[in-house]
Amino acid sequence: MKDKQVLEFDLIIAGGGAVGCLLALSLRSCGLKIAIVEASAYACDSQQSLHPGFDARSIALSHQSASYLQQLGLQSSLLENCVPIKQIKVSDQGHLGQCWLDHRQQRVEALGYVTSQQQLGTMLYESVKDADDIDWFCPDSVSDVKQHQQHIDVILSSAKRLSASLLVVAEGGSSPTATKLGFQSQVQDYQQVALVANVKTDHPHEFRAYERFTAQGPLALLPNADSSFGLVWSLAAEHRDTFLHMQNSEFLQQLQQAFGYSVGRFVALSQRNSYPLALARLARTVAHRSVVIGNAAHTLHPIAGQGFNLGLRDAQCLSTLLRNTVKQDGDPGAAPVLQVYSQQRHQDQSLVVNSTDALVRFFSNNHGPLVAGRNLGLGLLDLCGPLKLKLGRAAMGYGGQNAAS
Repeated sequence: MKDKQVLEFDLIIAGGGAVGCLLALSLRSCGLKIAIVEASAYACDSQQSLHPGFDARSIALSHQSASYLQQLGLQSSLLENCVPIKQIKVSDQGHLGQCWLDHRQQRVEALGYVTSQQQLGTMLYESVKDADDIDWFCPDSVSDVKQHQQHIDVILSSAKRLSASLLVVAEGGSSPTATKLGFQSQVQDYQQVALVANVKTDHPHEFRAYERFTAQGPLALLPNADSSFGLVWSLAAEHRDTFLHMQNSEFLQQLQQAFGYSVGRFVALSQRNSYPLALARLARTVAHRSVVIGNAAHTLHPIAGQGFNLGLRDAQCLSTLLRNTVKQDGDPGAAPVLQVYSQQRHQDQSLVVNSTDALVRFFSNNHGPLVAGRNLGLGLLDLCGPLKLKLGRAAMGYGGQNAAS
């Protein structure tokens, strides 16, 4: 018999960031009593950043991710705060090979949408924070986990004790709770950092996103709502301090030289930040009455902009399975349910992880034959309608197995 001091739930979500909030939002009113445990406090002052995980960095939502958010009733908020991506240009510095992806080829209004992590976080948090079937333990964190035959117990740093049928870990990369559960991460350091900032040009962005492979590393520009671009520039780790601390004018000059004049002249720059880049993935994502999703399960290089969208598809698949389990009066944390989740997500996760890793290695290499080969490939791809259509579908989030199949 359980201790009467233990707070009973059906589902505990460790991590109240975007993926954790999305999972809780997806399970609203399905009959599950949910607890969210989040270590970082949410700010009440509108002048502050809502949450450390929700900063001003631009994030690209794939068409599939945006469609899912709209299915959850967030269409008006989503369209109000997002900028559509109508076209994507892929090019290589100093070479003629390039490829254009266009929303009209896919017969959609947009290939994807750009928002800031802060806007997305606010939208998700506001949608779940007052839900009657969701209890927040924030700021608080998981200090210990005990797995039992029919339930899982979670002891918090505050000494509160929670119990549930299932624990979902959505804490982001290097999750301490995943480590406590015995999940082991395989890490490949790319010896690169992502430098992020917002930049303004003297030309309108015309709802175009750009992926350019430069001598320093892959560079992405995402159209923002204020006519600026969100910049993500992957640089060798040894160049981090140089690019992070050089004068704005010098940085803009370096950026101009690497990118060219496709968007006119770069004229303004926000504060720059950086974070290290590595591929981290778990050998397995399910264990007894526990499952790991999002960046806690797979942290990717930003070269293709698919990491966050992959995490959203994890939440979508898991929420669909849990809803169906509840309808059949089943046990949400039962091994067969988690095994189905693992099987349904394997193809999509493996495809995105492996293809992203291959892109990093292929386009971060300046060996002559490889450069010639990839430029020839870009040129041929631009001329081959069926292949370009397939690439566009992958960029829109439909390249792998259906998240909810």
